[in-house]
Amino acid sequence: AGRPPSRGGEAVIWGMPAVNYERMLQAAIANGAKLNQVVYWSRPVNWRNQTLTPNPDTIYLNPFYDTTNGPVVVEIPPADADHVIVGSFDVAWQNALADVGPAGADKGQGAKDLLTPPGYTEKAPEGLIVLPSETFRGFVILRSNFKSRSDADVAAAVAYGKRVRLL
Repeated sequence: AGRPPSRGGEAVIWGMPAVNYERMLQAAIANGAKLNQVVYWSRPVNWRNQTLTPNPDTIYLNPFYDTTNGPVVVEIPPADADHVIVGSFDVAWQNALADVGPAGADKGQGAKDLLTPPGYTEKAPEGLIVLPSETFRGFVILRSNFKSRSDADVAAAVAYGKRVRLL
């Protein structure tokens, strides 16, 4: 049996998810993005993307949400024969709120997901999937997969991904 981690080591392990969220957000902002906006890559990621576990066979979309001024709606398009959006809603601590796509509550049929701030008690409009966030800010990691690396297939995945909306 080894020694238990020091308090400093415990602090690093505890804080890593929040620091990683903040670094992702600041990198997006440094590249022109804003909160409550969908950020997407127009090409597959490569070694220049310093994400720890990027998938080079997909187009990434990252809405960074902020519910400080009230709930935010994220609209996910329904899957079709050629395209699907998959991923998850996450709080700033990188705890998942819900899956998106065939494994999610919408079962790939598309949805409007309502992200609510901590302590929110108002009744949500009908037809929305309510996701109570434990933090005011967080992110959604989404993927729009393509069939091949051809320019046409990548462009189609980007176009489909652009159907994701923050309302």
